[in-house]
Amino acid sequence: MKANRLLFLIGALTGLTLISLPAVESTPQTAKKPVSNEYAGTMVEDPYQWLEKDDDPEVKAWSNAQNQRTRQYLDKLPDRASIERQLTEWYAKTSPSYFSLISRPGILFAMKFQPPKQQPLLVTLTSADDLQSEKVVLDPNVLDAKGTTAIDWFVPSLDGKHVAVSLSKGGSEDGTLYFYETATGKALPDTIAHVQYPTAGGSAAWNADGSGVYYTRFPRKSERPEADLNFYQQIYFHKLETAGTEDTYSIGKDFPRIAEIVLQASRDGRYILATVANGDGGDFAHYLLGPNGTWKQIRENSAPAARHT
Repeated sequence: MKANRLLFLIGALTGLTLISLPAVESTPQTAKKPVSNEYAGTMVEDPYQWLEKDDDPEVKAWSNAQNQRTRQYLDKLPDRASIERQLTEWYAKTSPSYFSLISRPGILFAMKFQPPKQQPLLVTLTSADDLQSEKVVLDPNVLDAKGTTAIDWFVPSLDGKHVAVSLSKGGSEDGTLYFYETATGKALPDTIAHVQYPTAGGSAAWNADGSGVYYTRFPRKSERPEADLNFYQQIYFHKLETAGTEDTYSIGKDFPRIAEIVLQASRDGRYILATVANGDGGDFAHYLLGPNGTWKQIRENSAPAARHT
């Protein structure tokens, strides 16, 4: 190989001991499929646009071939095993850290990063000054030994007895909402799919008595065309221990296609605030759900409201 001959010459000239690059299979071919898109009156050719459909069998095959070639190269590096072992040892010595703290009466919820575990876990504390009081509510590393399941976000009920958690797999950020008993970590049977996605994130807010949550949800296949299933985020209500198919639509059918919704409950749970961003352009609208059960738009095209948890 030309690369190996070059390394030999460099080593001879400098006196350095250099390793040879491992031989690998040739680079997988990437097909060009002509596609033209018009942007502001200008036609743009994009022959690789087909690779954006990550659920397409052809795209998966291409990605697997690329990963296989990369894996083949990395696994043949002579110092890889020792480097991996040293990095793992250093990583395991990293001190635990806490973030995303949310307080409820007599209890503090937090995410905990605890190497060498791959994913942060959800814990509770009686106080930030008493780390010995820590209890694990949910450890995604136990759910998935490969460490590919992550907590996107969590929201405790106002009394702290339950917590809603969005979980996604394989770095997809395509979150499914689960519910857990705080004291025991026991999972409730409720699950709600596609409440979170990178196009808009996701959010939830509990009602006053903790019997249910208002949550963001993306369209189901029967509700929108395929191209819109990760857009048009709306708000639904879910009552605990009922089927997700029984959830009721609350608001959002008139929101923008690229709406990004953040939900917040007042401290007594009587009001739910929905802050709706029109994408990342800086335009916000605010909707308030009151005790009478109806939403009222209170502001639009304004700066975002301060967030309290």
